[in-house]
Amino acid sequence: MAAMRCRANIRGQATHVSGGRVGGALERVKAGGDQTRAEWHGAAAPWRRPVVGLLLVAIAFTAVQVIAVPLRLPLGWDEVVYASQASVHAPSAYFSAPRARGISVLATPAVALTSSTMVLRAWMSLLAGAGLVAAYWPWRRLLPGPVVVGAAACFASLWVVQFYADEVMPNLYVAYGTVAAVGWFLHAVSGPQRTRGALLALAASIAFTALVRPADAVFLALALLAAALAVRAWRQLRGVLAVLGGLAAGLLPWIVEAYARFGGPLARLRGGSDAQGGMHWTLAGVSTQLRALNGPMLCRPCEKTWAYPALSLWWFATPVLAAAGLLLAARARRAAPARLAVLALPTACALAVSVQYLFLLDYAAPRFLMPVYALLALPVAACAVGIARAAPDRWRPAVAAVLTLVFTAHVASQYLVLHRRTADQTRSRAALVQIADRLAGAGLRPPCTLTGADPVQMAYYAGCSSQTPTGTSAFTATSTVRQAVAEPAGQSPPDYTRDWTTCSITLPDSTVWHLYLAPSPGFSWHC
Repeated sequence: MAAMRCRANIRGQATHVSGGRVGGALERVKAGGDQTRAEWHGAAAPWRRPVVGLLLVAIAFTAVQVIAVPLRLPLGWDEVVYASQASVHAPSAYFSAPRARGISVLATPAVALTSSTMVLRAWMSLLAGAGLVAAYWPWRRLLPGPVVVGAAACFASLWVVQFYADEVMPNLYVAYGTVAAVGWFLHAVSGPQRTRGALLALAASIAFTALVRPADAVFLALALLAAALAVRAWRQLRGVLAVLGGLAAGLLPWIVEAYARFGGPLARLRGGSDAQGGMHWTLAGVSTQLRALNGPMLCRPCEKTWAYPALSLWWFATPVLAAAGLLLAARARRAAPARLAVLALPTACALAVSVQYLFLLDYAAPRFLMPVYALLALPVAACAVGIARAAPDRWRPAVAAVLTLVFTAHVASQYLVLHRRTADQTRSRAALVQIADRLAGAGLRPPCTLTGADPVQMAYYAGCSSQTPTGTSAFTATSTVRQAVAEPAGQSPPDYTRDWTTCSITLPDSTVWHLYLAPSPGFSWHC
């Protein structure tokens, strides 16, 4: 009798615990929150599985990127601006109003120790691989493991992500910070354990994003604050304070520099807008982004023809697949509202971050929308996994094979674009390095100043400071700083170079450049 009462007691306790857990989950789920991993993909699924998958994707991503994009690729214009801020090799290039110094900080451990481009690129590649894991790390307890790993793989497969993985450019790290911030936000306001660590991670992710690119962080913060207002269970003061505190901490260096160099934040915003041709409402942003999808690296003015239209199917399919992922989440039997909320938030944040690039700028670059792609990769991966799991058991191998084939074809198409753009950039950047080498052979040594066409990259590799053509009136023949002007053939030289030493250089692609070297007291050029 006692044994029967004991068994009944145990069964009652188990029923009470289970019912309490499910009841608590439903309360949070109705508000759009998350519940335990067991409600998502079974209590027996080990939590380490997505971690291992993320690590493998990151390793493969880094390895493929190093092979596909040579570490010896010279730095581009924007890279030189960012890298030169902490470089031991050359003076700092002019840092304009729209820029932020977060990416320069990331590059500092390499550029402060060596002038080697290969070391810098290897360092940035390692950071990119680690960043991929960090970005999708909080999602491992919000979504099934295959979805998280699949999202990371989808994002890492894009040619623009592969190309910029070892570049000293902010957009990839904005994508990382954005994805991490949205994930930690869900943990902080509706996760199974609303810990102080999640709040700190949320604030740190937004602060990091703001350090790298303030405008993107503002749009992201506005989207998260709107989500906190829209969902009752997310209206928590500490979550809002984490978002606002992280944003304020990340914007502080930008604001301090605005007062120190640009006359205040408003003046810096106006200067940044002017530098970008003026930010204004436009409906042409979508078409310009599409024309720039497969290159060129900067479409400004964006009047170029659409490159490789046949390889752009994924761009049109992404919003459709993301919407299908949301639909499958809504129709799921178990914890459907939770799936919908967890996938809807990154989708909404992607829309918010994309506004400035699709509707406020009249020029485009493939890298601008990387944060959007990183966020939409989550519902897209959920769609693929949902299709595979919804298929009857006997059809699942065939469905999985088709999905694998489609993804393989997508990766192959991305590699074709990557190969072409890498070759183009290698050729154009190598030409500027050759001109810098010729200038060094003629006797251009630091301290020196270089101006002309594309002066920033040539000056960096020559160890000189760069000066825009509008400032060349400051050049004097009595200066102790060696001065030079580099212009492509066919372009009229500045009037002040009339009595300067002139020499020409023919590049391997038969392009001819003219170099104008200023008289220097006690020195003769070797041209």
